Amino acid sequence: MSDSVHRLVNELRHLLDGEVLDDRYTLGMYATDASIYQIEPKVVVFPKHVQDVRDALAVASKYQVTILPRGGGTSLAGQTVGSSMVLDFSKYMNQVLEINQQERWVSVEPGIARDDLNALLQPLGLHFAPDPATSSRANIGGMVGNNSSGTKSILYGKTVDHLLEATVMLADGTELVLSAKSPEAYSAIANSQGREAEIYEKFRALIANNEDLISKGFPKVMRRVGGYNLDEFINTDQWNLCKLICGSEGTLAVSLEFKLNLEPLPKHKSVCVVHYAQLLEAIQAVEPMLTFSPSAVEILDDVVVRLSRENLTTRRHSHFIEGDPAAILIVEFYGDSEQEVLDRAQAMIADQKERGFGYAYPLFPEGKDYEDVWVIRKKGLGLMLGLKGKKKPLPFIEDAGIPSHYLPEYIDRVLKVCKKHQT
Repeated sequence: MSDSVHRLVNELRHLLDGEVLDDRYTLGMYATDASIYQIEPKVVVFPKHVQDVRDALAVASKYQVTILPRGGGTSLAGQTVGSSMVLDFSKYMNQVLEINQQERWVSVEPGIARDDLNALLQPLGLHFAPDPATSSRANIGGMVGNNSSGTKSILYGKTVDHLLEATVMLADGTELVLSAKSPEAYSAIANSQGREAEIYEKFRALIANNEDLISKGFPKVMRRVGGYNLDEFINTDQWNLCKLICGSEGTLAVSLEFKLNLEPLPKHKSVCVVHYAQLLEAIQAVEPMLTFSPSAVEILDDVVVRLSRENLTTRRHSHFIEGDPAAILIVEFYGDSEQEVLDRAQAMIADQKERGFGYAYPLFPEGKDYEDVWVIRKKGLGLMLGLKGKKKPLPFIEDAGIPSHYLPEYIDRVLKVCKKHQT
């Protein structure tokens, strides 16, 4: 350890109420996340409160060390590893601060896991809707940083669509509350004095000077989460700078608190598992399905199906798989009555049969079989990463956003590239 890092660590320990760790075991653990990358941090800090965060940022600035906010470490593209001061909010800053059932919103600290939050909201008939596959570990702070979506994105969209307000701290210790602003309110802040005014004014100029470029250059796909959300600030005069924080991966500010929109829990659910003899047949079947307004459409290929049947922990959940499919599509429906969610699924099945898609269509209302289907979906990535042998799967294309019309062509070309390289 260099002398400057040693002094940094000692100063943090003197100032903070939270934990400051720099032992080899901790640094080794935090050198990794769910991605393929490995970069050892300089120190790991578990702040207990906002003052800890402010003091940690001041020390980082003094020693010119970069700041890396981190939650559950479930990112798949290396967002939570770096030669930085890691701030882990999951241990202490993980509380629900306020719930407003009538107005359907909740205020939380960044370290709370998504499923833990929803367990508290369930008795109220509400939930935070974005649901990444790692929802049992993914922290809300990480979901905001990543602009996560999940299996229900065709119904609920992305995290940015549910973020109402964010309290953040800049690298210089400035604390901002970012919320929706009318043009008049935004101008009032931009025309005042101080750091907040400077940010509001310069950001307004940036959008004004590049509006056409943003409009033409940003991809027109719903699940676009690459880069800053500048497209949230065109074609509207109602600006909310928390939309810029969402998806910024902690590069603009450290988040301290979020106000989140909540959705009513679905009254009834069903799931249909459509089996296909060919992978590209399953891909081609997706777009027609969307006309029946499913809440989710998820694909599992023959590798995940085979591993699910072989693995001791998932074998008993895979009873619904019939024959030897090259792929299955898990198609879920939400509705106000059990009959509605079954009728829409049956209509979709009839349409699939008419188009010549699929060979088996087991359909389950909410219950044990329904839960078994989603267990297999959620365990899929872990089974892939746990394959024995020297060869390991690497997620070199992670969450690509493709217009559904082009999906069959895109998948076909990707598979041909993989085959060419014997991968």
